[in-house]
Amino acid sequence: MSQLTLLGTGTCQIERERRASSVLLELNGLPILFDCGHGTLQRLLEAGIRHDQLEHVVLSHFHTDHISDLLPLLQAGAWSQRDPRSTDLHIYGPPGVRRLLDGFLHLLGHDALTQPHYQIVAHELAEDSFQIGSYSFESHSLPPAGNQGLRFTWNNRRYALTGDSSFHEQEVRTLTGVDLAVIDAGHISDEEIVELAARTQVGTLVCSHLYRELDARALQERASARGYKGTILVGQDLQTFAL
Repeated sequence: MSQLTLLGTGTCQIERERRASSVLLELNGLPILFDCGHGTLQRLLEAGIRHDQLEHVVLSHFHTDHISDLLPLLQAGAWSQRDPRSTDLHIYGPPGVRRLLDGFLHLLGHDALTQPHYQIVAHELAEDSFQIGSYSFESHSLPPAGNQGLRFTWNNRRYALTGDSSFHEQEVRTLTGVDLAVIDAGHISDEEIVELAARTQVGTLVCSHLYRELDARALQERASARGYKGTILVGQDLQTFAL
């Protein structure tokens, strides 16, 4: 099974309908988490993945609403009596991810967050591409948040996830030629969403990381008037797309 699930489409705001930023990729059954904001682990369970089955987490950047469920993930792995971790946990992120994890362990204690029979492995994404198992991913720098967007190809289709981002040429280049993209729509205006769609011609543009309510129909009409041929969607928690 290969699919993409929006676990959290919200922000730092505390809302009933939306948890903070997180996307679950399942590639031939291998779960890979992109960002881990508050509420992610509960949504992960609702999507059918236990915390101890997760071995790969990719962080776009270090804003709290993208990393805050890392601590419960580590603690549950070490101390849950129902589903304790038995395999290594690999955490990928921009330079500084190793220092972040070392800080957690130093402040709270290794015994609080780890066990000796598995490892917490930090991978700093300083290069343009990286591997998770046999799968290749591209890492794209998207200002201004020190954010690393993700792009990959699966079954001859291209996908992109942006984490936090403003409207800029790097974003346009990252999304151009992509079949499905999950974008940060909370830090850009409706006009910039329309401009992104028209300039990049993304097949399906999914708006996530939402601080405000968006009118997908109005955005679609405005983008179509500028020659956009694809589809604009407003993402919802636990919405799933087949890959």
